[in-house]
Amino acid sequence: MTLVLDTCEVPEDTRLEAWTGALSQALVPVKVTATGPGSELGLLRSHPLGHLRTVALDGGPQRISRPPSLCRPEPGGRFALALCLDGEAVFTQAGHTAWPGPDEIVVIDLARPFALNFPQRFRLGLVHLPQRTLGSPRTLERLAGSTLRPDDGTVTMLRLLLTHVLDGAARFGPIAAARLGGHVADLVDAIAFERDQEPASAREHLLARAGEYIDAHLGRPDLGPESVARALRISVRYLHRLFEGEELTITRLILQRRVEACARALERHGPYGPTLAELARRHGFSSASHFSRAFRAAYGVTPSQWRGRRGSTPAAPGSDAA
Repeated sequence: MTLVLDTCEVPEDTRLEAWTGALSQALVPVKVTATGPGSELGLLRSHPLGHLRTVALDGGPQRISRPPSLCRPEPGGRFALALCLDGEAVFTQAGHTAWPGPDEIVVIDLARPFALNFPQRFRLGLVHLPQRTLGSPRTLERLAGSTLRPDDGTVTMLRLLLTHVLDGAARFGPIAAARLGGHVADLVDAIAFERDQEPASAREHLLARAGEYIDAHLGRPDLGPESVARALRISVRYLHRLFEGEELTITRLILQRRVEACARALERHGPYGPTLAELARRHGFSSASHFSRAFRAAYGVTPSQWRGRRGSTPAAPGSDAA
C-alpha cells in the first residue's frame, strides 16, 4: 500500500497527529515532537518493495522516538536501514549514538527504543525489513544503533541499491519491486554474515564453519555429513560428536537450513519468484514432492500456501502452525 502525506495540506491543529499516525503506519508506533519554529513537519512518501517497504521523509526540525511504552511486538516488523540524504541527524539506540554521514547506513532495531533527532531541515530514507526476510537477525540486533560505513564491497553495493530503490520506489512494477526487495535482503544477510564474531571455543568454531559451509552449498544434492566433514577436514564420526549437544543432528540441520532458505525466497519474491520445482532444485531437494513434504512438516502449510500468505506473520520451523 502506497502512503503519501504532506502536512502543509493538513489543518495546522491536526498536523502533528497526522504526521505521527503516518510514521507509525509506515514503520512502527512512534512519538514525534516538533523542535523548530512554526508548525511544518514534512512530506512522507512510503511504497511497498516486495515484502519490504521504503519510507522517504523530507521535513523540518523534529524528534522521532520509540519510547519503551510503545515497544510492543509488531506483526512482521523488526529492522530498518536509514540513510541521511540531506541535513543532520543524531541517532540513539542500545547505548550507541551516531551522527551518520551521507554515505553511511544506520541499522535500527524497531523492536527496541530508539530516537532520531533532526536539528534542522532534513531528508531521510528508510527501508523497513521484516524479520522473516532475513537469515541473521541476531547479528543485526548486535549492530543496532551502529553505522555501516562504505567499503570496497557489500556495504557500498547496499548503499547504491538503497539509493536507487528509495528514488524509484513509486515507479517499480510489482515484479521488479519484489526482486529488488529480495536483493536488498540478500545484501543485508551478507553483511550480517561477514560481521559475525568469531566463536569462543574450538568446538563452536567448527560448528560455525559447518553452518557456513551448509549455507553456501545448499544447492548441492550430495550435501551431507560426508561432504561437510571433508570440507572441515575432520572425520564423519567427529562431526557427529560435535552435534551431540545440539538441538539438531547434522542431517536435520541441513534439511532445516534448506527449508528456511526456501521460505525466505518465497517471502521475498512472492508470486513472481521461481517455480516450486525450480526452488526445490536450487536448494538441493531430490524432488518437488520431497520439498513440499519437508516444508509442510516444518511450517504446517504447503509452499504454495506460504507463498500466498503475503503480509502474515509466519510460524517458526517446527511449530504447530496450521
